[in-house]
Amino acid sequence: MSTLFTSAKIGNIEVKNRFVRSATVGCLATEEGKVNEQYLNLYTNLAKGGIGLIITGHFIIQQNGKALSRVIMIDNDEVIVGLKKLTDEVHKYGAKIVAQINHLGRHANPKISGERQIAPSSVRTMIPVFSKPREMTEMDIKKAIEEFGLAAWRAKEAGFDGVQFHCAHGYLIHQFLSRHTNRRQDRWGGSFEHRLRFLTEVYNFAREKVGPEYPILVKVNSKDMFINGLTIEDSVKICKRLNGLGIAAIEVSGGVQDTGGLEITRGDFPVDIVLRDRKLLEKTLIRLKAKSIKEEAKFEENYFLPEARRIKHAVNIPVIVVGGIRDVKKMEQIIENGDADFVSMCRPFIRQPNLIRLIEQGETNPVTCISCNKCTLEVVTQCKPLRCYDINRQLKSFL
Repeated sequence: MSTLFTSAKIGNIEVKNRFVRSATVGCLATEEGKVNEQYLNLYTNLAKGGIGLIITGHFIIQQNGKALSRVIMIDNDEVIVGLKKLTDEVHKYGAKIVAQINHLGRHANPKISGERQIAPSSVRTMIPVFSKPREMTEMDIKKAIEEFGLAAWRAKEAGFDGVQFHCAHGYLIHQFLSRHTNRRQDRWGGSFEHRLRFLTEVYNFAREKVGPEYPILVKVNSKDMFINGLTIEDSVKICKRLNGLGIAAIEVSGGVQDTGGLEITRGDFPVDIVLRDRKLLEKTLIRLKAKSIKEEAKFEENYFLPEARRIKHAVNIPVIVVGGIRDVKKMEQIIENGDADFVSMCRPFIRQPNLIRLIEQGETNPVTCISCNKCTLEVVTQCKPLRCYDINRQLKSFL
């Protein structure tokens, strides 16, 4: 039997294989941020497809942390009933499911949320809204910490096997960690210890709410690839500290939204989608930068593997690697070599929710995703529902 189909544990979660569906925002919920049939169908099909662990697209903890419509809002108890239907469906097919919990901070969109963005410091965003957030007060910080913890409790009540705090990609927790976005001189900024404080407090409050055994995972940036951002050395240091706190597993990613996010999802840069509904100046700047963006975002397999390997060797908890994972033999090598404990994919599952069944049946090159990035950009720029938008190729899927 392939190593990929051996079971492994994340905290007290017994995962039937080494495949993880990485969190992918979908714009499939109701306008009020609750579960509907479309949302249920997405995750039911993923569970039927054989994935061991599903991580949901981010659940937003506060209205001022929202950037897209039709995403799950986990800021109230009413959402629990619908989410319980989701976890029950997924569990029917032997998959485990973790709720990703997030606040977008300075990358929230006031046009969607109706509120000004908040962030550790008032550092102007480049993407998507070119605006300045309001610096968080002590009260704002306390409120956000409490909402992360309450969201974790709601996820537990709804039957999720664990939660994952999104500490990557330039969102709120990451904004506290990064020197670029955290320019505070109080107890929440400056030194490494002070910049780590927000994440530590989020974890501690959540742990109080969910109890000592409930698995709390994190998604971290291995490197920001941005001036004055986190380096791999910073990330190793952060992960060692998280290991000591009691985090159940670490998913290793990289890149930030300020550069357009294509270091996160490397591949093609569909300029036509990005230019839609832009002002003339924005269109001009994007066209001027298009060539360099395409070059920087050039696809390669396993593009965060070297960093995941360094983090894996620095901690003694499971590590999940994401980023351009496509070849089955290379997936097996990652597990067999001890470079990571799980392999995580996002875009291939959008196109082929049945991908794991195909691998299990012995197909040696089953991934048909071409990393065109139409799926993710249609979602994040147009709030369109998550699906494969490569209509010129036949889908290898049971859908």
